[in-house]
Amino acid sequence: MRIFILFILIGGLNTGLAQKDPIRKELNRLIKYETDIDFKSTPGFIIGMIDEDTSFVYSFGQRAVDDPGPITKDDQFEIGGVTKVFTALLVETLADKGLLDLSKPINEFLPFANPSFDHCTLFNLLTHTSGLPKLPPGWGLIEDDSRNPYAAFSQKDLESFYRSYSLQDPSSSTYLYSHLNYVMIEWILQSVLDKTYIQLFKENLPADLVISLDSSTTIAGYDRQTRPVKPWTSQTFGAALGGKASLHTLLNLTYLFLYPPTPAYLALIHPQQTSIRGEKGWVAPGWQVVTIPGERFLYVHTGRTEGHHAFVGLLPDTHTAVVVLANSASGTELLGLSVLRMMNKNWKRKGG
Repeated sequence: MRIFILFILIGGLNTGLAQKDPIRKELNRLIKYETDIDFKSTPGFIIGMIDEDTSFVYSFGQRAVDDPGPITKDDQFEIGGVTKVFTALLVETLADKGLLDLSKPINEFLPFANPSFDHCTLFNLLTHTSGLPKLPPGWGLIEDDSRNPYAAFSQKDLESFYRSYSLQDPSSSTYLYSHLNYVMIEWILQSVLDKTYIQLFKENLPADLVISLDSSTTIAGYDRQTRPVKPWTSQTFGAALGGKASLHTLLNLTYLFLYPPTPAYLALIHPQQTSIRGEKGWVAPGWQVVTIPGERFLYVHTGRTEGHHAFVGLLPDTHTAVVVLANSASGTELLGLSVLRMMNKNWKRKGG
């Protein structure tokens, strides 16, 4: 495996250097003209870029409303839905070790069966082609706190849902993004291997890729009115959107997808054709797949919680990747994709 050397350029520490830095100058242009970022609602964010064997990190704004220091590569963020990429990598790694069969119906992994899921496989869950809804019916009756929406859904609630839900058209491969796919995956992992999600991470993935579910490790987060908010908690949604990670961890992850060391990484960047909203589309475990000019595939995922926002995107063809982490739920949606497009010369850069 290649050695990943991280070169850090923290913007904002030296005004003169920042003005001479052409990359930061271009980032400032993107932020001003191609996003709606407002530092009044987003106190700060950090951008990580990988271009082949070199990485760059730029920090903007401040770490917290009451902390003028910059966000650093080691600060922990809630990464929301980006957690699914880590979960998919864990599942593919376990499959490579012969501990899981992705082609088997999920009924074979669980303590009881639901006949409507007879044709739903673990691979369907990984690629959001199971047909599961994003959330269980009647979610409004389950949710206790709109600012911590997943806290109340228990293992008992999950089992009740699975017993009673009738999966529509279970043989379909149509894409429908659903948190429940990854909630089910966590339940399967615990049922089959009798270990917690985090235990399996620590035992099967490199130490520098292990994420946390501990909310106490994250930096302050803010809502759209820049009011401080508490991190999300959950009993069952950890594998779907409960992860906490730093920019450094996410850069390490994306680097390994650009230079895959094992078949598990390759499996996540091997898209398969499906139907998305009635049109031809592509899916891959853990990722959302975007086609760009030249019939190439871009792999992206975003995550949003009450107080943080995350973006991860990579283009394996050119060995480039971008990570953006913000200490607010708003404002950085367009930035990550704009930076990746900039690095790839408006998608005209040739692969190597």
